Amino acid sequence: MIKRIFILLPAFLLGTCLVAQTILGVDVSSYEGTINWVSVKSAGYTFAFAKATEGVGLTDAYFVGNEVNGTAAGMIMGAYHFAHPENNTATAEANYFLSIAGPYIKACHLPPVLDLEDPPTGPSLSAFFTSAQLTSWVQLWMSTVQSATGIAPIIYIGPSNAAYVNSSLNTIGLWIDDYNSSPTTPPPNIGVWKSWDFKQYSWTGTVPGISGSNAIDMDVFNGSMNQFNTLAGCNAVLADFTSNVRSTCPGSSVSFTDKSTTTGIITGWKWTFSGGNPDTSTMQNPVVQYSSPGIYSVKEVVTSSSAGKDSLTYVSCINIAASASLPLVESFQSSVFPPPGWYSNLPKSTDSIWELCTTTGYSSTQCMYFPANCGQTVNITGERQEIFTPNFNFVNATKSEMWFDVAYEPSTVPTYSDTLEIYSSVDCGATWKSIYSKGGMTLCTTGSSTGAGTDTAGSHGKGCFVPPSLKAWRTDSINLTALNGQPNVMFSFENRSGWGNIIYLDNINITGNKSTGIENITGMAEVKVYPNPNTGSFFISFSDKFQERVYLMLYDVWGRQVYYTAVNSAVTQLNPEVKAGVYFYRVLTDKGDQFISDGKIIIQQ
Repeated sequence: MIKRIFILLPAFLLGTCLVAQTILGVDVSSYEGTINWVSVKSAGYTFAFAKATEGVGLTDAYFVGNEVNGTAAGMIMGAYHFAHPENNTATAEANYFLSIAGPYIKACHLPPVLDLEDPPTGPSLSAFFTSAQLTSWVQLWMSTVQSATGIAPIIYIGPSNAAYVNSSLNTIGLWIDDYNSSPTTPPPNIGVWKSWDFKQYSWTGTVPGISGSNAIDMDVFNGSMNQFNTLAGCNAVLADFTSNVRSTCPGSSVSFTDKSTTTGIITGWKWTFSGGNPDTSTMQNPVVQYSSPGIYSVKEVVTSSSAGKDSLTYVSCINIAASASLPLVESFQSSVFPPPGWYSNLPKSTDSIWELCTTTGYSSTQCMYFPANCGQTVNITGERQEIFTPNFNFVNATKSEMWFDVAYEPSTVPTYSDTLEIYSSVDCGATWKSIYSKGGMTLCTTGSSTGAGTDTAGSHGKGCFVPPSLKAWRTDSINLTALNGQPNVMFSFENRSGWGNIIYLDNINITGNKSTGIENITGMAEVKVYPNPNTGSFFISFSDKFQERVYLMLYDVWGRQVYYTAVNSAVTQLNPEVKAGVYFYRVLTDKGDQFISDGKIIIQQ
């Protein structure tokens, strides 16, 4: 296959450890070098096609090793032949392929594949053959291989050649080239075929266990596990499970449901629950209690009467919510991410997630962002990924509110629109309610589609947004008074990807008793803000010995936060880039839990 780079697995949905399973695989050749197939299998991949031969004289040096080691690791393997019909007869190429791949065309392997592409050096196959001639070449190759092995081959082909050949080929199993797509969207063009079996949805993947000099081709099977097993001709077993919740309070119980499949009979289950009671089980559908806050893994091993064993491990399956005190002031200035007590939704190592940005932020060089919305080759449209806060006690809250800084600029392609959704939970994450939803131009903070951001070379035809200044940010707030009196309150920040552009979040504040601070409460002489009035630039100073970083916030006359910055020295000059007007400032300690000073400031421009 043509080699070119990235995979994202289907998004995790609320209430389960795993969504309905998509059967994913890869196709490889000598370009990938030596592969650690155990790592590939552990990362969630089920099958792999390995290049065996090309033309009538080239054997892939890694083919036998890939077949043997892949099978030993539990992968369902298959062999493919890169055809050169412009140079050789179909019979000669089929016989050469059989001489190398023949021992690996058998039960519990994928069908053999004819890889039919335009010659790498050109011109296209249509320049060499009429559609009838090319169809006849393919049919002869197929019949030669099937007669020798008893197994019907399938064909790998691109949309152009799939439309060029005659419809008499549409009874052959189809592996369609539909790069630059996603594993969950059907291919838009399959030529003369009416259905498809496999789709190559990316030329540019990364997979644990595979390095080599090239990116990885990513594939997906179009059907259920039973249909896959039937095609492969074996009684394979595939471990799979769900849970009734994926986040809950300490002391709660979690119910696990086995969803494993096999064409044989499953005869045994062995579970391992880190942090759970019990910590192991041989029941099919166990119930486990978790006492202590933490993020816990779950492993299931299933045994089939005719297909051996398979195991599945999710390293971040169950979150037992940790407790934290209000107020929350999270500025993402630490190198630790997620912040202590936060929980990132990462069931598999290849999932896209919220990450720590270390190059930009609101009045800093760090924030939280979701870079996979832009710059990734694989289309992740429709994927949802969340990050969760700790558990907060709102029993004594009276004026609860959340506010945060956000920066986003929609893609230049109108259909690529991303959404930021925020949820609250009053039962430690067992159930959720949406409290904020903005996407596309509603989420846009720049007032334009591309002009206010820094465009870099986007890998799917557009640039990636980077906030160029404080004016590209906006402070949004959410009234949380409906949560007052609740003892177990969590929040979730969800990226709903439209494969459009990067969402940035910074300075997330949650309080149970917000004050607009329109008068100087303390009048502390050691904090000075001057000149006042000023023209948009002023100093903050501390007369006492400066011992730690503090934060200064500006609020407008309606109580909305319009500026937020860290103060790292005894005398600091600030340039908030806000409109002329009357503002109220508040100074808090680094952790946001101790008030230092507040007052009024006038900015004249």
